Amino acid sequence: MTARPIPGRIRLAAPRALLALSALLALLALIALTTPPLPAAAFTLTGESLGLDQRDFRVLNNFPDAVSNDNVAPHPNFPGHTGAVMAIWKAHAEWGSLPRGGNGLGDGLADNSVLGSGGANFDNSFQGLATEPGGSNGNVHSAKPALGGSLIAYVETPVSDGWAIVYNADFPFDDGPGQPDAGTLDLQGVATHEIGHTLGLGHTSVGGGQTMWPSISGTGVAARSIEFDDIAGLQAIYGVLAAGKPRIEATSGPVATGGTLQLSGSGFAPIGNEVWFTAAEGDGTPVRVTGVTAGAGGTQIVALVPAGAATGDVLVRIPGSGGAVLSNAFPLRIDAPPGDIQLAGAGLGGAQGEVPQLTAGGSLAPGEVVQLHLQLVAPSAPGALLIGLDEVQLPFKGGVLVPGPILLTLPLLSSPDGALLLSGTVPPGVPVDTRFVLQGWFADGAAVAGWSATNGLALLVP
Repeated sequence: MTARPIPGRIRLAAPRALLALSALLALLALIALTTPPLPAAAFTLTGESLGLDQRDFRVLNNFPDAVSNDNVAPHPNFPGHTGAVMAIWKAHAEWGSLPRGGNGLGDGLADNSVLGSGGANFDNSFQGLATEPGGSNGNVHSAKPALGGSLIAYVETPVSDGWAIVYNADFPFDDGPGQPDAGTLDLQGVATHEIGHTLGLGHTSVGGGQTMWPSISGTGVAARSIEFDDIAGLQAIYGVLAAGKPRIEATSGPVATGGTLQLSGSGFAPIGNEVWFTAAEGDGTPVRVTGVTAGAGGTQIVALVPAGAATGDVLVRIPGSGGAVLSNAFPLRIDAPPGDIQLAGAGLGGAQGEVPQLTAGGSLAPGEVVQLHLQLVAPSAPGALLIGLDEVQLPFKGGVLVPGPILLTLPLLSSPDGALLLSGTVPPGVPVDTRFVLQGWFADGAAVAGWSATNGLALLVP
């Protein structure tokens, strides 16, 4: 859609105001000469949009190539799933109204350091795995062989009553989180483009990395990050993010089915809220708790986790209609191993523009096994894992030093493929609610000051 000038009328200024008007015109002329023009939006719309009953999505993980599911490192912003499912989940998160999990971390590429760029009244609800393609309106991602020709993926339309995204299984898709392997296509990037079509966006005529450009460039990794034209189109359909749209900013951590979940945020209604959970199984319909009240001026919600709820997303819907009544989708762990795992600050990119990632899995209970996953590190690089009891967030080597004061420095050497898997246990006798903050730093000639860093990770002992 191209911008069109709006006809209007010009009134002549009174004579005594001509001098001031001349000065103003001269200033505007100077600004026009010295300020680069803003890019014109050229998005197109299909006339479709998704109502609140079509915000769900699921994944049938039938991608045949091993490279589609070789990312096995868990991530706090996308709990409970890895591989192709996580890659597609990240693609949906990119279109979300706010940074995923409050920080937007998880992409792995320095030029797309924040997942959640939409700034519109739109958010999806992850509803887990599908067991079949679900037809043309099941809101399911799936792979299908022998689609023929150069067709990589497509959306079955119309989408207003549901959609299907189908990937050509004859192409190898890479699940990331960094640059795709040679000879593969970036699953997250391709998914981000196709999801744009389900939202009601056609192709753009603006190049320069717009996700809705008609064709992918190279591996398709550039499509991961929605840009100004994509965002303008999304906001044209669903409206610019409303100030009163409910917002989840934090949860009470891992909870059990039947346990009490506390949500902190803003914009919750005094009465009549709905809390939406990812369903353990089903047709994509969220598990809902209705009639929930909010306290502290609409900033706190307490609800019981219902039977059938699973690790995934939690959202809040307030009374009313339209996208502005549904909150952002916030990650939630249900019935997870003891202990809380939280992201604690961004990393610093190095080789190939990739940001090293540090994640953890397993139990943080004393004596139980916990695993630390490091990936996207410079190959065969010396480094260290820094461990502290708090976050200091200090400038360091062109990035941010997250933990401090440093209690322990563990020397490391990354593998030839830039990954490490460390296993250990929390020592017996560690007090409850002890918080360990970790970050990895590695020698990297491609980084700003010769060192790249992982994100910070906070581990809370139960």
